[in-house]
Amino acid sequence: MVDLYLDDVRGYWRDLAVPSFDEFWSDFQADRKIDSGSMLVIYRRLISCAFFLNHLADKAALIHGMDRGNHLISKIREKDTQSALQLDACRHFVNDAKHEMTRLQEASLRARRADIDLEGESMLIQFQMLSTDGNTLFDMCDVICSVWRFWISYFDGTAKISFKDALAYRAGQMSSSPGSC
Repeated sequence: MVDLYLDDVRGYWRDLAVPSFDEFWSDFQADRKIDSGSMLVIYRRLISCAFFLNHLADKAALIHGMDRGNHLISKIREKDTQSALQLDACRHFVNDAKHEMTRLQEASLRARRADIDLEGESMLIQFQMLSTDGNTLFDMCDVICSVWRFWISYFDGTAKISFKDALAYRAGQMSSSPGSC
């Protein structure tokens, strides 16, 4: 047996989000012809990964003294608009998967890009979603990769709002004397 620490944001990251991203990335980047079967597998992995990465905002919000993930995303927006935009797109994608789809989604193939993709001969699938304001078309595979990189920076302390900030907040909450560190 194994213990899963899903109440802790780090356990949730380690035990659910990381393996889910690895599964998505492996299938997404596989050098093979995309057919309807592989497209559906990649889409399911994308949705699964998006669920876990999105729920990290809810988990992290609690340790930052907030009650909802979208409140944390709003705080992130104050310091890092690009990360907040990607986190919002992930949240809307997940909400569309959980509820009646309200945003346009479409799939197409694209060439591999040397700056982010693994080497290979085959084309890659992209799933695009229209933003809530109708002005931006997001490639959700790129969004998930950006959100993944955000959470890495969150946990390693390089994000503008990070796990280290949450620890400092919690230490302040547990302080027994005013002004102590």
